[in-house]
Amino acid sequence: MKKFRKLLGVIMSQPDAPYQHKLLSGIIERAFKLNYDVAVFSTFVKDELSKDWHDGESNIFSMINYSLLDGIIFVPDTLRVNNVDKAVEQDILKKFKKPVVSVDIKSEHFSSIFTDDIQSIKKMISHLIEKHRLTDIAFMTGIKGHPHSTNRLTGYYEALVEHDIPIDQSRVFYGDFWYEKGEEVVQALMADPRPMPQAIACASDTMAISVCEALKNHGFRIPEDVAVTGYDSIEAGINYVPCITSCELPSEITGKRAVSMLHSLITDTKFIDETCGTDIIFGKSCGCPNEAAEEIRQKYKTWRDDDYSGAFNSTYNFMLEALISEKELENYMASLAWYSYLIGRSSHFSLCLCENWDNLGETDQNQDYRRTGYSRRMTLPLRKMGEEKRVNPELEFDLSEMLPMIFEKRPEPRAFYFSPVNFNDRCFGYAVFSDDENNCYPSCYCQWMRYVCTSLESLRRQRNLMYMYKKMEDNAVTDLLTGIYNRNGFNMYSEKIFRTIKENGGCLTIIIGDLNNLKYINDSFGHGEGDFAIKSAADAFRSACRDDMRCYRIGGDEYVIISGSVASEDKIAETEKQINDYLHGINEAADKPYSITISMGNFFGPVTEYDSIEKPFNIADGRMFAAKEKFKEDEGFYYRKSRTVK
Repeated sequence: MKKFRKLLGVIMSQPDAPYQHKLLSGIIERAFKLNYDVAVFSTFVKDELSKDWHDGESNIFSMINYSLLDGIIFVPDTLRVNNVDKAVEQDILKKFKKPVVSVDIKSEHFSSIFTDDIQSIKKMISHLIEKHRLTDIAFMTGIKGHPHSTNRLTGYYEALVEHDIPIDQSRVFYGDFWYEKGEEVVQALMADPRPMPQAIACASDTMAISVCEALKNHGFRIPEDVAVTGYDSIEAGINYVPCITSCELPSEITGKRAVSMLHSLITDTKFIDETCGTDIIFGKSCGCPNEAAEEIRQKYKTWRDDDYSGAFNSTYNFMLEALISEKELENYMASLAWYSYLIGRSSHFSLCLCENWDNLGETDQNQDYRRTGYSRRMTLPLRKMGEEKRVNPELEFDLSEMLPMIFEKRPEPRAFYFSPVNFNDRCFGYAVFSDDENNCYPSCYCQWMRYVCTSLESLRRQRNLMYMYKKMEDNAVTDLLTGIYNRNGFNMYSEKIFRTIKENGGCLTIIIGDLNNLKYINDSFGHGEGDFAIKSAADAFRSACRDDMRCYRIGGDEYVIISGSVASEDKIAETEKQINDYLHGINEAADKPYSITISMGNFFGPVTEYDSIEKPFNIADGRMFAAKEKFKEDEGFYYRKSRTVK
């Protein structure tokens, strides 16, 4: 299939996190300007919650068809759990020979581009020095050796040097980019015989919050006793009290620069870089008024209001309950299609499932379900295109296409978000989201998809329970040797058929057959040959069944056909002839030292005068017995073969 514009791939994790969201905004804006489509391949969670779930999510990277991509932007720093970044890097090296740009991590194999944290941190430290006249400033950077930690610490050093303030390494601390190290840093500063520093600048808002909490616990006021600043301006910092003075990560500009670099590599043109800086967001934690922070808070609030998270989080959202109540795939998809309004009415959504995604027949002893990779053929049971929704569990496409929609001719570029559909390490397939109005999926999409994954697992279990119940039921009513209904099946179904015929005023047909000379065959040639004769007779009866006929093996050598659709006794005669003809063919083809024959009797007529099937059955059985006696008279009590035995 032919693409109508070039396609850039983006490989990352958790695209709705602040850093990734801003990075993607820049990537998509610049890519659209250059007329590229964008395919984002990502997991929902960056950190490892459980190994099984992490393995299940990471499987999404195995479905990428690199031959469809014209360039890749790789964000390895978001994929470091369990060395997924290394595995993806090796996959790219093996399968992709076109340009790749690595973001924020220097690569030995690809071109690299970096967010300029240095200038932003310099600006923050300079603000504390110039605006607040502070000179004793401690700095808490991130994990030792991490590129972001190194760059942000460099910005701190450069600001001190430019303002002729001596660098004091005892005022430098390494953190975790999270909330766990603040108490440790504050206790270390309190243990120092010198007074507490005038300010503690942090390389992330999360670490700044942890420092503030520790300072409060020890009786320090912020900012009166110690000023605190952060970096990356996340919602937690904006909404913290006091509001954290911070800088927004210039990752949106980094995204634009990454696309420009990739475009220059694709087109073999010169890459012209652009400045990468950001402004300080002033909050009360450094002693400034927080009007600017209020503006940012409103910006985030507006962004949240643009999606459907309010409706999703409503008390009246019964999406999960509705989905786990469904027992059939088509009904499930129809219900999911209805609840797709929660991710935006203008959104496009495709659910792509593997063949045998539910692994019917699985038991605790047989758990050989799909853990890695996807089936060569995928199904597309649900496709939402704005207000239009298509449910078709039979629609298929080849995995190499990734998504048929990619090949549709569109007037404008589009971004596609590929994400895993899994339950723990069990791979169901993948989902693809895109939107006419926004370049990223709404904040509720991750939880919405968790509902999908959880409810699909519920549907899988229900389908397997029904499958196993049906199998047990079939085993209970099916003769294991012949595959037709057994005596239990006859007892279960024959009376129901009789009642239906009696209520509708039709005619009942019963054909009873008894295999001739089975004891002779068993005694003379062995029970294996006897089984062959039994199965051949069953096959003869089964081959003669049509319409609503059912056949049963109700004894060792006795068979029954019951029907309410036979129109005349002539039709019964045709059915009996079919049985005899089938056996004649078996005898000729098998060339056994015996012949397989069967004696038959029947009943045909209305049943209004009968209370149960017992009387008509006895009539047919009597006629069969008479035919059996005639066969013995004709053949002799001891078996006589009409042809030479070899």
